[in-house]
Amino acid sequence: MKPLVTLTGDGTYRAPTAEQADRLELPADPPLAALMRLRALLGDDLEEQIATRLYLPSALGRDETDHLLPASLALLAETTGDLVSYGWRLGSGTGRAWQHARELRERMLDAARIALLGYEGPLMTTALGPATLSGATFLQSGERTLGDPGAVRDLPMLLAEGLVDHLTSLHDRVPGAQLHVLLREDAVAAVHQGRIPTPSGRRRYAPIPAPEIGVLWRCLFVALEEYGLDASSVTLGAGADISLLRAARDAGARRMAIAPRRLPALTTPEGRALWEGIAEACDDGCAFELVVDPRPGGLLGPELEMMFETWRRLGHSDADAAGVAVIAHTGASHAMHSGLVDPSAQPEASTLLYEPALEALLRVAPSWAERLAA
Repeated sequence: MKPLVTLTGDGTYRAPTAEQADRLELPADPPLAALMRLRALLGDDLEEQIATRLYLPSALGRDETDHLLPASLALLAETTGDLVSYGWRLGSGTGRAWQHARELRERMLDAARIALLGYEGPLMTTALGPATLSGATFLQSGERTLGDPGAVRDLPMLLAEGLVDHLTSLHDRVPGAQLHVLLREDAVAAVHQGRIPTPSGRRRYAPIPAPEIGVLWRCLFVALEEYGLDASSVTLGAGADISLLRAARDAGARRMAIAPRRLPALTTPEGRALWEGIAEACDDGCAFELVVDPRPGGLLGPELEMMFETWRRLGHSDADAAGVAVIAHTGASHAMHSGLVDPSAQPEASTLLYEPALEALLRVAPSWAERLAA
């Protein structure tokens, strides 16, 4: 039976502290300890109609190399770089920080062999998408990658090759897993709308049209399809913009992540266009995954209620949303989407998911499932 709701996280997980590890009798190795806790939380379906999607954490937040941006850069095939005073720079030779990010990825893969022994459920890998990487990284000249069209075009090919190698290694270590990929485009709205500042801060880079961003996404989808991962096993965070939604669909996306708090109201022209685009995509067989903040004060309840209310105003019932996936997230990417936070900025460990947030998501899931079943 198809689950009414599937629960997962955003690809990050704050590493257990030494005190937590002692209390829970976890191993001293942080990647192994994190994976063991995630398996305990998400390794089994909560109920028959409430599924979970376990994920391999891409960031534990233990140092400046242990975040989603360096973890994604470590995937880029045949690429070197390093962390400098103004951010992550590509093509300057393999620096110590870059090498450490690669080593962390390998350690997580090795931990998966132990922590996920015998596991046969879904297993998700997370990376930043090419649009976000273009705005978050710099070239040897000091310019952002976004300012070099040729470098931007290379990013999806390098990421695709690295992702395929990573998925192959993950399958070797956890052969029973059903692999899934989450491509987070946290800064795609800022890239598309021309809100990324130049290094001087005196001007901003030109907007990248949605069809051009769609070409970047298409390159990734083709590579993953050739590997054997169809579009239903890839979730793309395409942003809350009708032109980006259309570009994602044209690129082959069939599963997209949206954050209710970023969706414009149905009463506005842009809101109606986007909501009607979402409804049309659903009618055509696309799936949407909701990015929510389950922490206290995270507005989870009001945001989901707004979603259901708008859905009903478009002529759908709550039950029509059955099968939805919900992604727990601290909301750290929302400021980046709006252009308030530079995508190259070093994030705080507090922006990563932690165990109480996932537990809160698990607690409220039965009430959602009951509503979707009505």
